[in-house]
Amino acid sequence: MTTSPPPSQGHPLAASSLADLLIEDEYVEDAGAIAGVHVPEWLQRLGVPQGWMLVEIADNSRVPLARIAVCGPRDDDGWEATETISVFGYTGRLMFGDVFSNASGTLRALDATDITTKVLPIPPTQHAAALRSSGIAVIGDRRVWVQQSNYLAGSYQRHAGRLYVHSIFVDSQCLTRLAEDIARMSDAVYLVFVTTLGNEHRAG
Repeated sequence: MTTSPPPSQGHPLAASSLADLLIEDEYVEDAGAIAGVHVPEWLQRLGVPQGWMLVEIADNSRVPLARIAVCGPRDDDGWEATETISVFGYTGRLMFGDVFSNASGTLRALDATDITTKVLPIPPTQHAAALRSSGIAVIGDRRVWVQQSNYLAGSYQRHAGRLYVHSIFVDSQCLTRLAEDIARMSDAVYLVFVTTLGNEHRAG
């Protein structure tokens, strides 16, 4: 199911601090967002849990997004939870130390508390990493749980490197009820990334 109005729930459609790093890093070139018809086919096929809706993304969106999903409209014309996915292409690679130190940058920019960052296991692949950060931010008058997962696979083939930024914002009062949905959505993107890396590793 797709709905046209943009989410007005007060959750920021946050970009990734790693996307900023791609633009600034001396070892990376040609960094840019991938959207519209250029979004990977697996992402176009990705479903949503029951009770969630996909939101149509405006061509002039101020944040480059490949997907927005929302859950549970509230009485104040907002949403209980929002999911966003952004995709960036680039040429080159990032140093892991820079990746790790910048992975939680978006949460720090939101003045989030209780921030944690963990490295997710992936197949042994050069210039690839998967990191997940989470924390609690006060957005408007609400406490919001924020999770941002960054999946990177560098490449020296022109514009073949990829950064997938998967963000989930949940009203803290709804966190327990939506925990299963969060796990399902998080696992879906992570498993596609791991499978893709595994296939490339075996092919190489």
